[in-house]
Amino acid sequence: MKSPIKVLHLLHDSRRSGVPAVAANLLMALDRSEIVPMALFAYDGAYVRLLNENNVAARAFTGRRPFIWRVNRFLFNALLPGLAREVDLIHIHSVKLALSVLVAKWSGMRVVYHLHELPDRVGPLLKKAMSLADCVLFCSRSCEAHFASVPVKSGRTIINAMSFPPAPPVQHRGKSGKVVMIGSINGKKGQDILLKAFARMENRDADLWLYGTTGLSAHRYVSDLKRFAERHGLSGRVFFPGPTSDVFRVFAGASLVVHTSWSESFGMALVEAMSCGVPVIAHDLGGMREVVADGVTGYLVKPGDIDALAARMDELLGNPGLRAQMGEAGYRMVRERFDVASRLGAYMELYREILNR
Repeated sequence: MKSPIKVLHLLHDSRRSGVPAVAANLLMALDRSEIVPMALFAYDGAYVRLLNENNVAARAFTGRRPFIWRVNRFLFNALLPGLAREVDLIHIHSVKLALSVLVAKWSGMRVVYHLHELPDRVGPLLKKAMSLADCVLFCSRSCEAHFASVPVKSGRTIINAMSFPPAPPVQHRGKSGKVVMIGSINGKKGQDILLKAFARMENRDADLWLYGTTGLSAHRYVSDLKRFAERHGLSGRVFFPGPTSDVFRVFAGASLVVHTSWSESFGMALVEAMSCGVPVIAHDLGGMREVVADGVTGYLVKPGDIDALAARMDELLGNPGLRAQMGEAGYRMVRERFDVASRLGAYMELYREILNR
């Protein structure tokens, strides 16, 4: 009988965000008789604890110290030569860990390089990492297309997926409601577009909740959002509760989830929202089109079209029957298309293929 394959997942971020969410869903679902999953994070956070609670060996390089935590994703590469003797291959997540691919290959490790983001520019370090990896893994068709011009030894696409909460879908009643967006708060995520659309809505009973972390470079952006809310008399209806480690609790209380990112390889937050039976609205981008069925599970709007976004939010918040219909459709669709159990065979095949080369 063959021994289980020891796979180390390397992640730069342990906070609530899409990349560690995808990795955590996979790690917790893997068959332990075939895979021994492990995870190393650049610093401590919610996903380190979640994985350990679910019997996945996860550890952090260090704590999340103010100001210097970002350098941990470079410093923890010093651990890779020693880990090379303990694992069969390493699964590295994010374009931000391109240097880790180089260190892992220099250490003699077999590498899966999993890309989740769409950088504006594919620089020389990222190109080098993609060329050296034993396989470059894309999280969506949009991600695959974005990197189509970069040569790689082997490329494969496995669409992101998740495990679903057992709770029944949200029951939609009443014309007012809670509008939610979850994502890092910065200009690339476009919370300013959502806030401007919220200000133009006819509905004056709804609340807007913007969940997410705020980096040092985005503090002014958040201050501008809060000033805009004050100037337009929205302070009592717009809230910034910070990040959440329990997205399903948040979505269970939402009437509508909106995502206004300007660039997205895949809308994991939208899949999570639809898994709770909540309709969604998003910018009409490649990654969002892979998740949202326009007019069926929610709406897609032209990026930056504030009036169209406001109209769609008014339409859904004012029609609980339509919200329930779209919520039910999304609830069924994501379970059919984005169940992580349906991806496990593809990951096993990939790991075995690399080890057998």
